[in-house]
Amino acid sequence: MKLIEARNKKGFTQEQVSRAINVSLKHYQNIEHGISAPTINIALHICEILDVDPREIEEWRDRRKVDEL
Repeated sequence: MKLIEARNKKGFTQEQVSRAINVSLKHYQNIEHGISAPTINIALHICEILDVDPREIEEWRDRRKVDEL
């Protein structure tokens, strides 16, 4: 699931989520678009607010193939 889908499913705006996790709107937008990776604490806080499992967020999945690990 993409962050934007999870956020829209809960009916939140980017601004509401950014305020709830105490980061700038621009920083949250960068996280949502996969430009920036959140810290573990911020990622967990986002998931708590959006009620999703962090392992389900596509932007945060490990894109390496299993044989590369």
